[in-house]
Amino acid sequence: MESEELGRGGRLRGGAAGELVAAAYAAESAHGPRLAHGLSLADLAHAVALVEGGDLAGEDARSLLRGLLELHAIRGDEFPWDPALGDAFNAREAELERRVGRSAAGWLSAGRPRREAFRVGLRLTARAGVLDLHDALAAQAETLAAHARETKTALATDYTYLQPAQPTTVGHLLLAYAFPALRDAGRARGLHGSLGASVAGAGGSAGSRWRLDRLRLAELLGSESVVEHAKDAAWQADVYLELLAALAIAATHQGQLGQDFEIYASQEFGLLELSDAHSRASALMPQKKNPYALAAIRTQAGQAAGDLAAALAALHTGSARTDHFHLLNGTVPRALDEAVAIARLTASVLEGIELRPERFAEIARESFVTAADVADVLALSGELDYRSAHKVVGRAVRELVDAGDPPSALTPERLAAAAEAVTGRPVTIDDAALRDALDPAACAAARHQIGSSSASAMDAMLADLDEALAAHTGWSDGARRRAAAAEAALLDRARALA
Repeated sequence: MESEELGRGGRLRGGAAGELVAAAYAAESAHGPRLAHGLSLADLAHAVALVEGGDLAGEDARSLLRGLLELHAIRGDEFPWDPALGDAFNAREAELERRVGRSAAGWLSAGRPRREAFRVGLRLTARAGVLDLHDALAAQAETLAAHARETKTALATDYTYLQPAQPTTVGHLLLAYAFPALRDAGRARGLHGSLGASVAGAGGSAGSRWRLDRLRLAELLGSESVVEHAKDAAWQADVYLELLAALAIAATHQGQLGQDFEIYASQEFGLLELSDAHSRASALMPQKKNPYALAAIRTQAGQAAGDLAAALAALHTGSARTDHFHLLNGTVPRALDEAVAIARLTASVLEGIELRPERFAEIARESFVTAADVADVLALSGELDYRSAHKVVGRAVRELVDAGDPPSALTPERLAAAAEAVTGRPVTIDDAALRDALDPAACAAARHQIGSSSASAMDAMLADLDEALAAHTGWSDGARRRAAAAEAALLDRARALA
C-alpha cells in the first residue's frame, strides 16, 4: 500500500492533492504530539477489547498488541508524523504496519472509525490537562490564603474604579482573588468528571456488530461511565465548550489579578513588588523593572476568550460533521497547555510577591475612605435618614478637598455646617464617635457580616478555605492514583495478551 493511500480507502484513486496536504492534513498531523499519549491508550484499549471479545486472536492479535506497545514507548515529539498520510491516526497506522505488517496492523480500525480514536484520545488528553489545571488553580488560592493569614489585620483600602473606596485589611483584599481561583478549581474538578464519561466502542453512528464491550473499554481507560447513545458519543462537543469556557473564566480572573497587581506595583501606588524572577529589564531604560509575568498572564486571557469564540463559531454546522473537531483536536490540547502554564505562573508570581503593608495603611489614612462610615454613624444616631446623611457627608468631604485638608480635619462643627447647608438644620455628633468613625482601622474591624473585614469574619473565611483546599488536594491525589492505576492495568493486560 502506498503511504499516501492510507486513510483514503479503495474508493479514491491516487494520493491527496498537495494543496489539501498543505492546507488540511498538515494541520491535523500537527495535533499528533499533544494527542499521542491519549491516542496510544485508545488504540491499546481497543485492541484488548477486540481480543477479549473473541473477534481477534492468534498471531495477528499478539503482533498488533506488541506493535502498539512499541508505539506507546515513543515520545509524541519523537514520533514520525507525516502530513502526507492525512492525520495522526494514519501516521500511527503506517508506523504500526511498518513494524508488524499489514495483516496485524489492518485490525486497528476493526469496529471503529478513525474519529473514535481521536474522540477517545482527546478526552483522555483533556482529562489529564484539567487535573493539572485544577492543581495550579488550587495552588493560587492556597498561596493567597497564606498571605491573607499574615496580613489579616493590616490596614488597607479597597478600590473600586481604582479609587479608594472603603477601609479594609490587606488580607481581606487578597481573599477577593482567592475565592475566584477556588471556584475555577471547582470547575476544573467538575470537568474532570464530565470527561470521565467514555465514548469508546461506539462504532459508527449506530454502533457496530463487533463484540466490543463498552463498559469494559471504559474500565480499561479509567472512565467511570459511558456516553450511552452511539451517535452522541461519536459527535458530542458540548463538554469541550464547557472546558473552553472554564479556561476563559479562569484566564479572566487571572487577567484581572494581573491588571490590578500591575497597578499596585507601580511607583504611584507602591503597594507591592514582583520578584526579580518574574520581572524583565528594559532594553533601553536601565532603571526599569517591568512586571513582565503579569503581561503574559493578561495576554492569555485574550487568547482563551478567542478560543471559546472560535469553537462556538465552528459548531454552527449540521450534526455528524467534522468541522468543529478539526478545530477542537488542536485547540483543546493547546489551550489546556497554555492555561496550565499560565495558572502555574500566576501561582509562582503570588508566591514571590513582596507586600508593603505600611504603604497600604498610608493610603488608607490619607484618603477619605471612612466617609461611608461617618454617614452610617449619622444615620444610626436617628437624626437623619441615610440618604440625607450621605449627602451631608459628601458635602463635608467636598469642602475639605477644596480646602486641601486631610480627613482628620473633619470636626463636629464642620459636619454640622454641612448638614445645615444640605438639610437646613445642623446635626449633633459626639466628638469621640466621629473620631472612631474617621479611624479606618476601627472601621475595618467594625464590620459584622459574613465575609467582611473583621477579624472573626476573616478567621472564618480562612478556615473555610483551608477545609476546601484540603478536600481539593485529597480529590486530586485520588484522581491521579486512579488514572495511574488504570493505565498500568491496561498496559499489563496488553502485555499479557501479547
